[in-house]
Amino acid sequence: MLCPLCSPSNENIIFQNDFLRVVLIDEIPGYIRIITQKHIKEFSDLSDKEASEIMLLAKKIEKILINTLNPDKVNIAMLGNMVAHLHIHIIPRFKNDPWWPGATFCEKQRDFKYPVTDTDIDNLIASIKELNGK
Repeated sequence: MLCPLCSPSNENIIFQNDFLRVVLIDEIPGYIRIITQKHIKEFSDLSDKEASEIMLLAKKIEKILINTLNPDKVNIAMLGNMVAHLHIHIIPRFKNDPWWPGATFCEKQRDFKYPVTDTDIDNLIASIKELNGK
């Protein structure tokens, strides 16, 4: 079976390098996914250096999300049940968003207008781009 993360199409890539790419996901304003370039199934398959690099990047992106979008909570997840290719979800959450307090892969409970502007997203993208190579 062809892995959709090994052969992506129409990704909104913020930045990428030989190890990973950082992608803005349209489903939720500010939703970021960090995806390894190589097909890696489990976090424990990473070298210690790679594991440190990807987790430090997730931490930095979380801090940028908090400072830029002011969410009530940020969810960080590595599931891989649907696509067994290592990727990290970094999702800003707002009280009364469609899934609150449940997970975003659950059924929506309500409609919600996100308190996020296009300018907020532009600032988020610019700040994350600055992490490239750091």
